[in-house]
Amino acid sequence: MTPKQSRSTYRAGDRKETVWDRLGSRRQTLVLIGLALFLIADVILVGLALTVNGRSADDHTLRPIPTFGGTPSTTAAPEATEEPAAAAPTDRFIAAGSGAVLWRSTQGTCEAPAVVERSEDAGATWAAIPTVEAFDLRIVYALTASSEDEVQLVGSAGPDCIVGGYSSADAGDTWASTPELLSTVAYQTPVAPDGSSAVVMAGQPVAAACPAIEALAADETRTVTACSAVLAEWDATNGSWTAIPFAGIHAVELQPEQILFAARGVTGCTGLGVLRVPGTTLTTTSAPESVGCVAEADLTAPAALTSADGVSWLWVGDMLFSSPDGGASWGAIPA
Repeated sequence: MTPKQSRSTYRAGDRKETVWDRLGSRRQTLVLIGLALFLIADVILVGLALTVNGRSADDHTLRPIPTFGGTPSTTAAPEATEEPAAAAPTDRFIAAGSGAVLWRSTQGTCEAPAVVERSEDAGATWAAIPTVEAFDLRIVYALTASSEDEVQLVGSAGPDCIVGGYSSADAGDTWASTPELLSTVAYQTPVAPDGSSAVVMAGQPVAAACPAIEALAADETRTVTACSAVLAEWDATNGSWTAIPFAGIHAVELQPEQILFAARGVTGCTGLGVLRVPGTTLTTTSAPESVGCVAEADLTAPAALTSADGVSWLWVGDMLFSSPDGGASWGAIPA
């Protein structure tokens, strides 16, 4: 009798059923396909990240590592830019030789010479004086007229811009070096790099009443300046300035018994107001009095003021105004 074969069996123990076991073969296949698609998509995204903005995976250029917090890195210096050209001086001068003959000048620079002109019809027409050809005038610091034909100026001349005095006795046809003017005419020195300037009187520089002079007028006995927010007169008896507060002065002129000046911001005047300070000496109690208004005057333009034979002239920008009544009424002189 053939012994009955027995089947050997081995069971280490009952294995717990897993989630994978509970999935059917169809579902298992779908899971594997989904996992494969996920891996493929991940590879594509990584490739795109390496090539974005034109940088491929082969680009091994080192990039700065951004830092956050702590001490900030040094700010990069800005690119060098062209230095802006210095603004041309805005000072101008006008002097009357009579009620008909006027002289005027821009200030000029060493590179762009001043323009000196003369009028024989009270400012209606002007003729240029060839001062550059005569003595290579570059800059004007002061301009005075003692008659219709006699004019004096302090200025810089020549390629080195050397300060000197010059005069003409024949209406500007010929000129003579007149060094004594440097000790008899008051004038403002060139503006220093810090914006300050001085006033030369009797050949000696004197510190101005304030850093930036906006207008200056002088005669044989008096010197008056306007700057910042004051009108000041030099007192030679004690070597100091006597000042009163007044802002916005564009032009000033000394007359025998008063100071005449033009200023912006005068109540009731949309242009430049004309005012006077009576007296032969400015004191701390002096009070300006309103005289008139030049409504058409450009408040942004440089100005100069002069008078002779009862007529006053105010040169503002490209316009010239005149007054026959001491500054009470003004009219533009046609160009």
